[in-house]
Amino acid sequence: MSVNPIKLSRQKVKDTLVREGLKTGDILLVHSSLRSVGPISGGADALIDGLLDTVGSDGILAMPAFNYTRPLPTPYFDTMATPSRAGALTEVYRKRSQSIRSLHPTHSVIAQGKRAVEFLSGHEKCLAFGVGSPLDRLAQAGGWVLLLGVTQTANSCIHVGESHAGVRKFHWQDGPSPVAKLLTPDGRIVEHPIDCSSSCSAAFNYLEYPLRRKGMLVDLNLGDATCLLMRGKDVIATVIEVVQERADALLCRSETCRPCLLARKYISENLYGAVR
Repeated sequence: MSVNPIKLSRQKVKDTLVREGLKTGDILLVHSSLRSVGPISGGADALIDGLLDTVGSDGILAMPAFNYTRPLPTPYFDTMATPSRAGALTEVYRKRSQSIRSLHPTHSVIAQGKRAVEFLSGHEKCLAFGVGSPLDRLAQAGGWVLLLGVTQTANSCIHVGESHAGVRKFHWQDGPSPVAKLLTPDGRIVEHPIDCSSSCSAAFNYLEYPLRRKGMLVDLNLGDATCLLMRGKDVIATVIEVVQERADALLCRSETCRPCLLARKYISENLYGAVR
């Protein structure tokens, strides 16, 4: 019986990313599929340690800790206890004692680094992926985005770009906007209105070509995982350009996707039939 050879280690993670331009002090946001990486010497923790080694204590390593809107967290969202559903690597990272988690009941972000609090604070006061949200702050500060074994459909900076572009978004369900319960640091349980800035990402691979055409993507491999590295600001700027050129470019075609169906309807009614 054959055994898959171990292709990745903590040191090789750092060596690979440094070779592609990352350095101590950088900001790195990672969207990941741990399964795609294959065997790792030291497991998931070694992969995280390699990422942390790359940016160093003066940098920031951030990951999504999303638990999403369907279903909403019950009985309430708790930064310390509500699991991340954004992949196995993010849950390992969430449980680390040095990790800090933003206060958002559906799309929180986890990070480590000297400036992590600065970038994650106040998430409950803005849209999940809005202008001024943690992901926006990380991107505007020159942060990198690493898609580790996942495609642009997992790239939440595209949602941030939609917010900058003024894209009209819609909730998945009809009726009143949903409300989640949130446990605050002082022990209160408060209600938090859920925005629709996350909506649908099924068509986000459309952005691959314009990013690649402009030389904004770096291809690399970590273990068995095919990865893409890019600057968050480049993603946001490209989204704005793409949406200005074709308003429905990032909307999927599924007949069961309420957010995209309503967005297309809105575009057709408000842009004088420019999108058909």
